[in-house]
Amino acid sequence: MNSSEKLEQIEGLNESTVENLLKSILDSAFNGIMTMKALRNAQGEIVDFQWQFVNDVAEEILGFGSDELLQHKLLDVLPHNATDGLFDNYKCVVETGELLTFEQHYAGTQNEKWFKIAVVKMGDGVTVTFQDVSDLKEAVLEVEAREKKYQKLFEESIDAIFQADAKFQFLDINHALQQLFDYTFENLLGLPLKKLVFSQEDYKGFKEELTRDKKVEEYELVMLDRQGRKKTCIINCVLLLDPETKSRSYIGVIRDMTKRRQADKELVQAEKLSMTGKIARTIAHEVRNPLTNLTLALEQLKDEVPEDVEDAALYFSIIKRNSERIGQLITDLLNSSKPKDLKLVRQPLNGVVDQAVALVKDRLKLQNMQLDQVLQSDLPDVALDADQMNIALLNLLINAIEAMKPGEGILKIASTQEDDRIRLQIADNGKGLSKEDMSKLFEPFFTGKTEGTGLGLTTVQNIVRSHKGSIEAESEVGQGTVFTLSFPV
Repeated sequence: MNSSEKLEQIEGLNESTVENLLKSILDSAFNGIMTMKALRNAQGEIVDFQWQFVNDVAEEILGFGSDELLQHKLLDVLPHNATDGLFDNYKCVVETGELLTFEQHYAGTQNEKWFKIAVVKMGDGVTVTFQDVSDLKEAVLEVEAREKKYQKLFEESIDAIFQADAKFQFLDINHALQQLFDYTFENLLGLPLKKLVFSQEDYKGFKEELTRDKKVEEYELVMLDRQGRKKTCIINCVLLLDPETKSRSYIGVIRDMTKRRQADKELVQAEKLSMTGKIARTIAHEVRNPLTNLTLALEQLKDEVPEDVEDAALYFSIIKRNSERIGQLITDLLNSSKPKDLKLVRQPLNGVVDQAVALVKDRLKLQNMQLDQVLQSDLPDVALDADQMNIALLNLLINAIEAMKPGEGILKIASTQEDDRIRLQIADNGKGLSKEDMSKLFEPFFTGKTEGTGLGLTTVQNIVRSHKGSIEAESEVGQGTVFTLSFPV
């Protein structure tokens, strides 16, 4: 059937039939539909609307039958349309002729409803189509609420959390991560994670494990903040794969373990020192008694051996000298391991440093070495036993000088304040130490020199710990060694 034939068929229907046909079509629609004409006052202003048609879905949504709505005014039946803004929207469409679509929320006594409404001008009135989108809107609001909750957890977490793209450049960073590394959000955004990792070899191992297993758990990395300070961190990271776009991203959590690792290290060192003290006391008891007997026997033997016996005096001298050496070693071991009796006086740390440096300046000059000393002038006083601290610093300074080559050595000394602690660094550009030697650095009798008892650094550590301080060492073969002493203010 062509269009002209269809038109002839419709024209052949009477008005009542057409109206019933149209109502049947509109009643079968899934959306609520209603038409209203504008009611104007003497000045031509729209003051209300009158219903002309309401389909079955609209009756169900509005809660009124068509006989209660048709030929009635909008604001008489639904006065809240004025306060909800619907009346003004209808007026605007009639006056401008523009289509208007919007969402409207109704808070009922039993439940809440959301409607998507479309208003179009028809003559001197409007046709309104509205759809109940409550289920969809509730789902959207639930997703938004969940996103806000997770965003709040992300922002307020005490752990540092980040999201990174496939190249491991930061996409999002929470406040804790900014604080941990002393960066602003803008500084970190787009920055690759590897820029914060101290050892690129360790970072490579981290990436390889993440690529292989799609996740990394409790991976330890030494990381750097904006000031270049090292932080021992534990990182957990997982791969996120978008099922639609197949794009890859990562989300990770970083925990700062620096203080805990330092506490663990100090505990191990304290246990070693305690064990050394026990061993030293046992050795002193077990060795000194026979050593005393040996010395007494030697004196007795000297009286009984004639003076003309060949080389007797030489052998007596050798025995006596080595007996005294053994006794001195035992004394040094005891002194290096037992807690020091300190006479603490609040005083500038820089002053004690200057005293120790003055004692090695001649040696530096003779070895043609440079001294680079930068001491912060406004440091608060620290409770120190100047004599004991002088012994510790002098030991470190002499070790540094002996590790460097004449004519090439540069001894660097710097003091600074960080939060509630004062840090003193003593660095040399000497031969450095291997990782194996570093693990034994503070152990009794360990020494990298051809001569020496190996008790010097044990004594230094004991003195520093007696001041409630800490000592750390970093070294690289061929690059030198840095000792960092830290004291509470």
